[in-house]
Amino acid sequence: MYALIDCNNFYVSCERLFRPDLRTTPVIVLSNNDGAVISRSNEAKALGMKMGEPYFKAKAFCKQHKIQVFSSNYTLYRDLSQRVMAVIEQSWDEVDIYSVDEAFLDLKSMPVHLHTSFCADLQKYILKCTGIPTSIGIGPSKTLAKIANHICKKELKIPIFNISEQRQWLKKIAVGDIWGVGRQLHKRLVQQGIYTAHDLAGINLHILRTQYNVVLMRTAMELQGVSCANVVDAAPKQSILSSRSFGEMQSQYASLAQAISSHCSNACEKLRAQRSLVKSMYVFVKTNRFREDLGQYNQSIAISLVNPTDDLRLITHYAKQCLKKIYKPQFQYKKVGVCLDELVSRDHRQLDMFQQADQSLEKTEEFMTVFAAINRRYGRNTIKLAAEGYSKNWAMKSDLKSPAYTTQWAELAVVKNYT
Repeated sequence: MYALIDCNNFYVSCERLFRPDLRTTPVIVLSNNDGAVISRSNEAKALGMKMGEPYFKAKAFCKQHKIQVFSSNYTLYRDLSQRVMAVIEQSWDEVDIYSVDEAFLDLKSMPVHLHTSFCADLQKYILKCTGIPTSIGIGPSKTLAKIANHICKKELKIPIFNISEQRQWLKKIAVGDIWGVGRQLHKRLVQQGIYTAHDLAGINLHILRTQYNVVLMRTAMELQGVSCANVVDAAPKQSILSSRSFGEMQSQYASLAQAISSHCSNACEKLRAQRSLVKSMYVFVKTNRFREDLGQYNQSIAISLVNPTDDLRLITHYAKQCLKKIYKPQFQYKKVGVCLDELVSRDHRQLDMFQQADQSLEKTEEFMTVFAAINRRYGRNTIKLAAEGYSKNWAMKSDLKSPAYTTQWAELAVVKNYT
């Protein structure tokens, strides 16, 4: 048995935590560069605000209905997510953190009759400790737990739902709403008369495997109540991309080089987290395709490394070399990015015949270990390469961002006593 804990409207809930005056006010949170709506309060949903709506189109609507708007405050959301997950892990040992606002509990060691009451108590405890409301779905597999969470949040509007004895709900769940069924697969299934989760669960597993793939077959098995969560371990990524649009278009090489260096840092952090090395990489630059009044230029360049590495200094050095070759000063750039490709396991490092496993590799590992440890202990970007710069005039637009209430001394919430 599994339980999926999902934070309700997580980004909005984080903003409301320090703004109790907004508890009944419609609230939305915007994506990077204040581009589109990515989180909505229930009040905003009731008004008809759509997920993914571009903000420039919704601005007048927000003003008309007095919708409170926030830029994404990832520092705040990350910290509150860690607090929620810490409370969950203190309450139960078998936890699989799935995303910033979701976590699965493996309840196989708990008596079945205690599942619902335990989750109800946990939901209240998370709210008490963190102030973040959650919904919890319970089911014999992760896929059914995900569906149960959808039912309790979207359909029944209750905090806890156990689907174990109420499988008739599968007839009401569209096949496109099933975890792991993408848009293209949804269209294909509907064309073959598979409209609901109940329909998919009833298809012959051999047919699903031969006509589709083993992943969909396992999804059908999970809908039948057969857990496939531990059939295979998640494979490490074969490439890692880091890119983000600028808040304002940039034309200076120095600004682009700082941005590339920052992307290298983000990508390298993920690279080391999965214990991989990079064998090749490419860098790209793009102008704003919507600005037809400006010159257009999209270019990329790749480089193969002689020896696989996870050294941030080397990765940044090669990325800047690539950028220098494709940079043209006459253009206004909207985005740059770096992709680490051909990733291999660092546990099976293959050296060339001229490279020896000498002290240089040991010093690199020692440097990167200390570098990562400092940032883990004192916060992300506490220490960084000088190549990233300081002012970051290329950083994304966030004109409506709330304070970092929990991580910056200068931005702590202030309580005034008027008595």
